[in-house]
Amino acid sequence: MRENEPIGVDERALDDLALEALAEAHATRPPSALRTSVLAAARADSEARALVRSRRRWRVVGAVAASALVALAGLLAQSTRRLAVTGEQLAAMSAEFATLEGRLASERRRLVSLQEAVDAQAQFLRVLDGVQLRSASLAPTEGRPGRARVLLDTETGETAVVLAGVPVLEPGKTYELWAIRGTKAPEPAGLLAVADASGAAVHVAPIAQPGDVTAFAISIEPAGGSPSPTGPVVLVGGVG
Repeated sequence: MRENEPIGVDERALDDLALEALAEAHATRPPSALRTSVLAAARADSEARALVRSRRRWRVVGAVAASALVALAGLLAQSTRRLAVTGEQLAAMSAEFATLEGRLASERRRLVSLQEAVDAQAQFLRVLDGVQLRSASLAPTEGRPGRARVLLDTETGETAVVLAGVPVLEPGKTYELWAIRGTKAPEPAGLLAVADASGAAVHVAPIAQPGDVTAFAISIEPAGGSPSPTGPVVLVGGVG
């Protein structure tokens, strides 16, 4: 056999196998400390990357949250403006309602006053319809203004008083009518409300035993009246 004659085996494959065998024969395991350091570095790198990704996610979440807060702030501002307008409208409506309520109360008082006037006029007319009607003309006492006429139904005791030129009294004072029977003490016959100095027509409660009444008088008394005259007598006159 010649020295360089091939034997049917690929020399390159042998070289590769030989190199691998040589590498395995001379290979050594790395120290445990080095392996631990490498693994720790790998873990630290992984954690650092995870932290970076987490920070990126939180930045995105923060941006979304900030946008949401801006949107909510805008909606809140709009709602506040709407509430302010609504509050002003409610205040205006409340003021208008209070004004209307005041007018209604005034009209109610006026209606009550008119009803009382109508009732008084009706009672006054009933007195005038009396068959046994007598009257007393009351003249003012010295230095006093005004005059009055008392109409008395001697059958029923219904009594009405017509006043003219009598001054309106100060608060806490009232006019009071007195029925006089001869020399007996005056008897209270009713309070006379005078709201207008130009004149008033007042119906009072029926007088008992009207045929015995000989005269009438009017005096100024405290509000609510008195059981006997305490103030000045301003008008007086006999029954005709």
